[in-house]
Order: sequence, then structure tokens, then C-alpha cells
Amino acid sequence: MERIVLRHISGSKAGQVEEFPLNHFKELTLGRDPSATVKYDPDRDDLVGRVHAKIAQDPSNPSRFTISDLNSRNGTFVNRQRLVGAAQLSPGDTVQFGAGGPELQFDLDPRPQPMKATRVGDSGTAGLGSTPAAPSGPPPTRTGPGMPPSPSQPYQPQGYNIPPTQASSGHGTVGKATVERMIAQNKNNSTKYIILGGVVLLVIIAAVAAGLLYQQFASNKQIASDTSRALEEAKAGGPMSAAEIVKNFTNSAVYIEVGWKLIYTPTGGQVYHMYIPNNFKGKPIIPDGRSSVATYVMVSQDTIEPYLTTDSRSGRPIGGEHTGSGFTVTSDGFILTNRHVAATWKTSYQFPDDSTPGVVIQGGSLALGQDGNPILIRAPQNWVPSGTMQAGQKLQGGFEGRNDYLDVTFAKNDLRIPAKLVRTSDRHDVAMIKIDTPESVNKVELYDNYDLIKPGDGAIVLGYPAVSPPVYGVTKSQDVFNRESKIKIVPDPTVSVGNVGRVIRSSEGTASGKDPIYSAFGDAYQLTINSTGSGNSGGPVFDDRGRVTGIFFASSRSDAMITFAVPIRYGKELMSVGTSR
Repeated sequence: MERIVLRHISGSKAGQVEEFPLNHFKELTLGRDPSATVKYDPDRDDLVGRVHAKIAQDPSNPSRFTISDLNSRNGTFVNRQRLVGAAQLSPGDTVQFGAGGPELQFDLDPRPQPMKATRVGDSGTAGLGSTPAAPSGPPPTRTGPGMPPSPSQPYQPQGYNIPPTQASSGHGTVGKATVERMIAQNKNNSTKYIILGGVVLLVIIAAVAAGLLYQQFASNKQIASDTSRALEEAKAGGPMSAAEIVKNFTNSAVYIEVGWKLIYTPTGGQVYHMYIPNNFKGKPIIPDGRSSVATYVMVSQDTIEPYLTTDSRSGRPIGGEHTGSGFTVTSDGFILTNRHVAATWKTSYQFPDDSTPGVVIQGGSLALGQDGNPILIRAPQNWVPSGTMQAGQKLQGGFEGRNDYLDVTFAKNDLRIPAKLVRTSDRHDVAMIKIDTPESVNKVELYDNYDLIKPGDGAIVLGYPAVSPPVYGVTKSQDVFNRESKIKIVPDPTVSVGNVGRVIRSSEGTASGKDPIYSAFGDAYQLTINSTGSGNSGGPVFDDRGRVTGIFFASSRSDAMITFAVPIRYGKELMSVGTSR
């Protein structure tokens, strides 16, 4: 048992799912007070008391939970019945705060193993007329449709009937042999009645047990059906506007700040792109006033890379700083974003402006053209730092990236929370990072619609594009040992609204007997959203029902600007222990 799961069915939190790890939360208070663990809207949920109810784990039995009403004005209802005092709470139970108030479903992840039904003993273990033993433990929260017998109608045991004593006819006497036959016959009849009565009793016990089991099964099935239907109705309650999505999920979209560098793993030293003085035989190699020129090396017949060195005096560091977006996918702080945001060394490198054109180094010297001057070359467009082949041309080449800092900030907040890189996708521009915080965070709902999505479907993007004007906040230190005030960006997400313009698939089957069609661009959703760009990378793409269907990752501009999203199935792959293929 790892966490408590609360699925909100109605009220201001309808459609939301909150999870509380049991290693941090042994009990939950629910109400409108800011100190409550599960906080309800003070205006919209006015039937909920300030501190309305409490859910607690039983210290003597960690798999058992109880719910208590904390003297609320409108009462607490469990499975439509008003709670008096405390009661046991089981996975799948529905809790409502006040008649007509908000509802939620209580659950555990993973669910504990179900208890086995009480086994009916052999016929020889219970005497005739005995009643079945009452089940141990507290009574179930939900009363089933079948009621126990009334006290005024006590249980009537099923036994056997003793035949009435035969009266004497008064005509003559009965001989000894006749009496002996009568006694023997009576014994035989008694034995038959005993056996018959035992069989009847066993049948009755079995029927009662079967009825109770069926009743419990039907009750649980009805509860599950009602809860599932309520959740589906809450999810499919109609399209959500962009304003509603912003209101519900602003606290799920996070601002990410990153600083990284490339490391040569055998020594741990930082890697640099070598530059040489802009001078050859007394003349500038590139006559534009620059003082140094970038160098490149041919690692194969058709592959060029920046000439790498660990000498900090010889060039520019391979690395950089940037910002991006992400979104929380679990209540305990797992976040999805782009690989090029959280693990930049695993994607195409963006060379600085002064890196092109550059010169080629061959055999440790400048490569010269037929005119005797250095050969000029442009920086490669698709060079991936961690995949460089300048260390024996081995896979990964002895080079790896490292984040100097990876900070996450929630919307309208200036508190930076350090994050760590958890996993990166080998199949798409997706990465997962993690923050550690004892407070549960608001997560989004993921919806893999890769097989159903079509052009024209709604697309709503949340994130932090760099083009959006920043807002700053001043943090005044109260630390006597460091009184310096700090100015920080206070992120405020931007919403961009459009549609899915095109669905690009890496391969598509065509008509029978024809070859499939392949896309060099890979799997992507092309969007008709042109009001966002750099900095929004890693932000969530919602459908018109508030479910995340993609991850914003790229834009392209020629005559017009178009943008792209990664299908969310690639993000869900990182959240599992395997990879779908």
C-alpha cells in the first residue's frame, strides 16, 4: 500500500485526482480551512465546513482506514448514508460533505488483497438448531438491500419432527415381538429423520451464505458502477473553455530554468569548443573584426563536428542556460517536459553566432584549399553533444552532459525547487524530472488519443514562452547573515488556443498490397497555434475536455509559423517500466 487516492466527482474540484503518499500522510483533514490537507473552495463549496471530516489510517492495521465527522453543520455521508461518529472506509466508497455537497471516491493504490468469505464448516461441527456465527470486525459502511431478522421474529432452527406416539386401540394386548418390531422401526425412522434434518440444515446454511455473498457482490458492483458513471459524467460533462483550463491547471504548469555543460567522462573535465586566433600569415582568416575563429574536424567522410578540447583557455564551453515549461503528472512531484529542456546534451546543439563560419583542423593543422588559404565551413546543424565520436568513435564517445542547476517554479511564485533528471526517452523529445516536496501537488489527466485524434480537434497550450514579457518579484531576506534582497522572475503562464492542423505519423499503412508511407519528421501533432514558441517547450497541450494529449516541442517558420506537439503516449512510456513498440 503506497498512497491514498481521492477522485473528486463533483464540486469545485470535479474531475481532479489527488494522491497522498502514506509515508507522508497518515491522516487527511478535509474542509475549507487553509490548514486542511484537502482544501475546498471557500465560496463555491459552501456546504463544506471549515474542518469538516478526517480520514485516518488505523495504527494497528495499516490496511484499514476510518472516516470521522468533525462536528460539521451539514454532516458527512458515506455511500449516501449519514455518518454518526466514525466508520470504516473501504476502497471504492463515496464520501459526500453535506446533502448536495461535493463528492469524492476514496481509493488506495495499490488496493489491498480482498478478504476471503467465511468458509462454511462441515456438517458435523455445528449442532442442530445452532445459528451461524456473526462476522468479526466493524460493520460495513454501506447497508445492503437485505435486512437481518427482526428481534420479534427469532430464528427458527430446522430440526426433525418426532412422530406422534401411537395411541393404543384398546383392542387386545400387544405381544413382545410386536413391541420389539415397533422399537426397531422407530429407531430406523429416527435415524432417517436425523439424516434428513442434517441435510436440510446444510442446504439452508449454504443458501443463506450464498445469498449474503451475492448481496455483497451486487452491492459492491452497484457502488463501483455508480462511481464509474459519476466519474465519466464529470469528465465528459461538456467541453471546457480555455479560461476553465487555465483556472483548473495553472498550478500544474511549471516554469523550468536550466544550466548545463558537457563533461569528458574519463577525467570529469568540462569540454570546450576550440577556437584559434583569427590570423593566417599576417592576414585575418575571416575579415569581419572577430578576434578568434571556431575550428571543426572531419570524424568521417561526411560527418563534421566541432573540435573538442578540455583546455579552458582554448575555446568556448559546450553548454548553456535556457528556460522551458513542464507539467506535473503525479501528486508527489513527477514532471514531464522536453528532452531538449532537461537533457540538452542529448539533442541538436545550438552553436553561438561566432561559431560560423569556421576552419577545418586536419592532422592537428589547418586544412588548406587549392588557393593556399584555410578551408571555411559552416557549423553542423544536427550535432548531438553526447553522441560525439571524438573519443575512439564509440557509442556515446566518453562524453556526457550534466545539469549545473535544474530548477522548477510553480505559477505566480518565486520559490525555486531543485529538480533531478529521472528518465529521458530514446524515441522522442520527452524527459521526466522529479521534485521532492511533502505537499501534494495538482496533477493533470493524461489522455492517449493517438489512434483517435484527427485534424480539427481542439488544442490548448499552457506554458512560459520567452517572448512573453516577464514579471519580477523582490524577495527581502530575513536572514541576519545574508540580508541581500533578490530579484526573481515570477512566472505567469500564457494560454494559446488553436486546433490540430495535421496528424503526422512516422509510418502509415496504405491500401492493401501497397507499401506503407514513412515520415522523416516522426510522430507529431501539427498545431494551428502561432502565438507561442521558445520557452514554451515542454508545456502541456490540452484537448477541449481538459486532458493532456501532447507535449509542445517545436515550431517552424517560413511563410507562416506552425508548431508541433509530441503525442502524450511517449510521455506515458516514461512513466511505466517498459516501452511500447
